[in-house]
Amino acid sequence: MKLRNGVVILGAMLVLGGCAAHSHMLAKDSAPQLLKGEFSHGQTNRLVLESADRQYEATGFAVEKHQNWAELERRYRGAEPKHWERIFAGHDKDHETYSAQAKAIAKDGTELNCRLAWPSGKNPQGICLDKAGKEFAVRFD
Repeated sequence: MKLRNGVVILGAMLVLGGCAAHSHMLAKDSAPQLLKGEFSHGQTNRLVLESADRQYEATGFAVEKHQNWAELERRYRGAEPKHWERIFAGHDKDHETYSAQAKAIAKDGTELNCRLAWPSGKNPQGICLDKAGKEFAVRFD
């Protein structure tokens, strides 16, 4: 009975851990105009970027998971069936990528349209554009 309870508790911890939010800080090698920033995804998606004179914020945008199921099945199902089973069951995250599009708005109404992408287990990075079309490269640790 104790073993069964332990398994149930461990399973619940793993499920809750999979839903945990991930927070990333703006890397120093991002656009020099952006002094600091944070990107959080998981439960509540949030992007905050700060320049010398503005703070931009976006919340509630979607983070999408991508997998090319047809290519993965073609490549692994017949040749490496155990690997395919792990991918199909969601245990092998190496074949997942994520993306997000967020419109971060400052209090004065100035906007940055940001597109981020990253492979599973890696850090988000992308480009933000202002209304004039100026690009700001962003990378998060």
